[in-house]
Amino acid sequence: MAMEPVWNGVLTCDYERTRPQASHLEWDLYTEALMRWPLILMDNPTPYGQLRRAGIVDIPEPTHRNLTSTWHRQLASLDYAINLITRATHDRDVAGAALDRVDAARRQGDVGDLTRALAAATAAFTRVNATHIVNWLLPEDHWERLLTDLFGFRDAALTCLSALQLPATPGHILATQIQPPHQSEEATAADIEAAARQQEPTTPAADLITQRTRAARRREAWTTAALLAAAGNDRVVTEIRAMALLLGWAADSEERRKELRERFLTAAHAWCYLTDTDLSRITAADLQGEDRDALR
Repeated sequence: MAMEPVWNGVLTCDYERTRPQASHLEWDLYTEALMRWPLILMDNPTPYGQLRRAGIVDIPEPTHRNLTSTWHRQLASLDYAINLITRATHDRDVAGAALDRVDAARRQGDVGDLTRALAAATAAFTRVNATHIVNWLLPEDHWERLLTDLFGFRDAALTCLSALQLPATPGHILATQIQPPHQSEEATAADIEAAARQQEPTTPAADLITQRTRAARRREAWTTAALLAAAGNDRVVTEIRAMALLLGWAADSEERRKELRERFLTAAHAWCYLTDTDLSRITAADLQGEDRDALR
């Protein structure tokens, strides 16, 4: 969570505090993507706040409230959820292809091609990095209340939300082995945390595959349970379907975004080395070709 409490009608997103070891370039990538997320994710040109300085964005509370409430209403639509996921996946593919071109230029030692490829990769990755808002701007409180109403108790809602957050392919998130409650047997959020703590840090590949299979089955079981609980209310059924898609997308999006971020930063460091540029001073605009000579 990067957002500070509201003060004088302003929310502050402070990457200096939450990512203190990050470079100015990384802060710049986060703040640029943060301010542009409404445009990237819902075609709304309203900027999400103003840059105070590298790493810090101030967002007027009415701007935050209006943009997030609009987005949350859109997220309840299955059509919008599918479109959002399709667009975000396309952006991720474009960024991956751009970084492939960067890697090829690095291997060939062609500084000119590397510079041009890195400029394109910077623009592409900014769109991907906008999805980091799924860490704190999804309507999880609303979804928790909705599921609590459907299941009748909060522990089931929390466990369902956890089960639905399964990336399409494994990353740093390990699957746990909690099954949906039936009759008197209840799985709580505490159960999930306890199971996660019991995971071995060097789990054999076969065990990881087994855990992954169980997690996928658990996700399917909880999705079915929520849909059955909402049966008869078409609006809620649609929202549950959208929620299930979005939670899976959000988890997968974070995994893939982090992978692309590491590739991008590695490429930027290599470019700085090859061009004798001061790594501590570069910005995203510099990598896109603006005022690059001033950094030497």
